Amino acid sequence: MLLEIRESLAPADHQTHRQYPFSVPADCTRLDLHVRYWPKMTSADESRELVARAVGAQRLELAERVGQLRSDHWAADFEGADLRVPNLLTISLDDASGAYRGAGHRHQADQQLTLGYSSASPGLYPGPLPAGDWTLTLTAHTLVSAQCEVEIQIGAEIASSRP
Repeated sequence: MLLEIRESLAPADHQTHRQYPFSVPADCTRLDLHVRYWPKMTSADESRELVARAVGAQRLELAERVGQLRSDHWAADFEGADLRVPNLLTISLDDASGAYRGAGHRHQADQQLTLGYSSASPGLYPGPLPAGDWTLTLTAHTLVSAQCEVEIQIGAEIASSRP
């Protein structure tokens, strides 16, 4: 295992970046990444509160631009809606030479990604896997639940020296 982390994030971590260095050994032929976080969605009660607060603030701003009647009409579309608000965490990779190797910018809360010389998961760039210090960046694009657990594991496949 090249990297194994488990962290608890809170709303104060919303729109932040955390960097985690890890060392890729010589003769590495593939990196296997597992990224998982939970909860994906806030609870129904938390979501109602977040939506009500956001719609209320946007309603006031909209009224200044288009008038109260149009603003009220727009806001009415959200009344009684059962909307759930998701957390969104993503990762990106930089290799030992400092080259950007892509991002797992997906909405799934449980992702299995691979990066190798000739193939890679969508969003990642295949190519040589230079030995040395790489960086995984975890970005908390949207973090609205009271707490969000994240686990990241990176493993490596090494070329065999056996005939």
